[in-house]
Amino acid sequence: MLPFLRPLGPPRPATLARFLRFSTTSQCHEAAAPAEDRNLRASRTAEESYPPSNMRSNPRPKISKASRRTAHPTKLRHYPTRRPSHHQPEPPTLIPKPVEALPAEQCAPNLPYFVTRSANHELPVYTLRKRGGNLLMTRIKKVDGDRFVLRDELKQVLKKKEVVVNGITGHIMIKGHVKPLVEKYLKERLF
Repeated sequence: MLPFLRPLGPPRPATLARFLRFSTTSQCHEAAAPAEDRNLRASRTAEESYPPSNMRSNPRPKISKASRRTAHPTKLRHYPTRRPSHHQPEPPTLIPKPVEALPAEQCAPNLPYFVTRSANHELPVYTLRKRGGNLLMTRIKKVDGDRFVLRDELKQVLKKKEVVVNGITGHIMIKGHVKPLVEKYLKERLF
């Protein structure tokens, strides 16, 4: 016999109970009004003089919720904290103090480019390996100003033709690992 023609078994009791819950044969009971709270009823029927004076409580004394911390820190911290310090900084002067110029030996020469050092005060010269380690390259980052002047100077110093400027990132790419020579050249120019 085909399976879809087989008679089905009886439904589960939970299914029947769900349908029999709303029986039309039984009369509907009107919902009874909820009973009034007895404490509410007692407070409505209480006398005006209730509670007697001997049962009334005295008001509580007001306790200050102010902080018990002192206005000044109890210990000195030699590191910055989140909260501002309690001492007032001296107001800024209208006439700035004169700045002393560095000696000429410590100043970078007036060049059309500038190489900024990294956050760790290192020159931004990096070595790269590409194509599975067969292509060795040196990258110079953080060059401001005219990058092409630096490129031309590096071509003359390193005697290499493969020195190019990436037009998008502004990095100078040199074929070969020449990091020590590039760093020496930049340090001679006081970068």
